[in-house]
Amino acid sequence: MTRVSRRILSHRSLVSRGRWLAASTLACLLGVGAAFQVSVASARDVTLGQPTALGSKAPRNVPSDYVVTPNGYFHPSCVGSLAAGESLDAGGNVLQANGQVRKIAPCAYPHYAPNGTRLQGDLLPRVSPLTNGTNPEIDGWVVAGQYLLPRSTPARFLAANMTVPPGPSTQSGQVLYFFPGLEDYENVVTILQPVLAWNGFNDNNWTIASWNCCKNGRTWHSAPVSVAVGDTIKGTVTGARCSNAVCPLWSIVSSDVTSGNTTKLVTSGYGQVLDWVFGGVLEVYGVSQCSEFPNAANEDFTNISAYGTSKITQPWQQWLITNSPACGYSAAGFPNADSPNVRLTY
Repeated sequence: MTRVSRRILSHRSLVSRGRWLAASTLACLLGVGAAFQVSVASARDVTLGQPTALGSKAPRNVPSDYVVTPNGYFHPSCVGSLAAGESLDAGGNVLQANGQVRKIAPCAYPHYAPNGTRLQGDLLPRVSPLTNGTNPEIDGWVVAGQYLLPRSTPARFLAANMTVPPGPSTQSGQVLYFFPGLEDYENVVTILQPVLAWNGFNDNNWTIASWNCCKNGRTWHSAPVSVAVGDTIKGTVTGARCSNAVCPLWSIVSSDVTSGNTTKLVTSGYGQVLDWVFGGVLEVYGVSQCSEFPNAANEDFTNISAYGTSKITQPWQQWLITNSPACGYSAAGFPNADSPNVRLTY
């Protein structure tokens, strides 16, 4: 995913170093152990195919056959889906359920940031802070609630709830994403994110899937699951085998609490120090008018829980990326800045 300029982040409110929890308590809290087996939801989801291609709605230099992901534009051959029991190792290869390793070659094609910037290899798309531009169409992050942690005490666990909103009143092939997530602020090569998507898989409907990017120029997701308006979605990002500031293994789970369906991506952390916490993010592609957003005034991320070596309590900071089209964007904690809730308004 994208990265904001350091100039707009304040280090004044960084969480103070907490006490180490007992290992058994933390393991129980994070659910490490049996959680690291990939599970896929019901058979109704097998008809969901490749992510959506925007065609002429994409930036001019993005090839028309490229598909949209929460990490920018990729050639379809470089977007992978893990099967049940599979995981990604530190080299970006697939560890199969039988213990064998399936070697994955680096992507033969470049990928593109939301604004059309050509990227190669492991680079994750980055974005500039808010400007006074008047671009007619939004591609990329819109608004987020976030904070930064000391690198000595990064996050090892993140959870948040969302509610599936009504679909957009104007449906023009646009793609919308909502998610919490974790990144390494100093070395952005991956983002771990459970994602609620509109039209994410050419379906003009809501789905959930878990994502990780961009080792060897590839992006990966778990099996997408169809969800219904009004359902409660829970996303969790859980580290395991953690030592000092690094967790070498992560489980990204997207669950429909209402239906009981779950989809999970298990992946290496690629040596990242995940000190950048996003309680809620709105990312969109192909949006040029406010009616192309969900037919609701806002999206609430609730019951947000973040743990490092102890529970993290930190005031949420608004990150506003775009002001066009003017749809009243904002991000704020409610009822106050350091509450466990983030409201995104659009």
